Amino acid sequence: MKNKHLVLSSFLLLALAAFILESCKHETDEMDKLPTVSYSSQIEPIIMANCTKSGCHGNGSSEGEFSFTNYNDVMKAISAGNPNSSKLYTAITSKWETMPASPNEPLTTEQRTLIYTWIKQGAKNN
Repeated sequence: MKNKHLVLSSFLLLALAAFILESCKHETDEMDKLPTVSYSSQIEPIIMANCTKSGCHGNGSSEGEFSFTNYNDVMKAISAGNPNSSKLYTAITSKWETMPASPNEPLTTEQRTLIYTWIKQGAKNN
């Protein structure tokens, strides 16, 4: 009886692992189909217009310990390949934080999606 449970448990564990691996592969395949998001022409303008305002994350100020005046500084708040572990992305999508600082001017869904995709694609400086 114990052997049957062990075999069944092993089979279920293998099936679950195969499902998880296939799910991860599917997400990667979908990202590969998207055009590469450019830091310099798409992400940097969003950050410069919304995050580096006086008193926030630029020109001598580093609110929340982050200054976003250049790519290397931005990368201190990024976990390349993992938007949900990136402080920048979680700050702009959090229900509890209002980033940018003005709740009347949040980033658009398109801007947040571009940032998400850029991070997911590896947050390269291209």
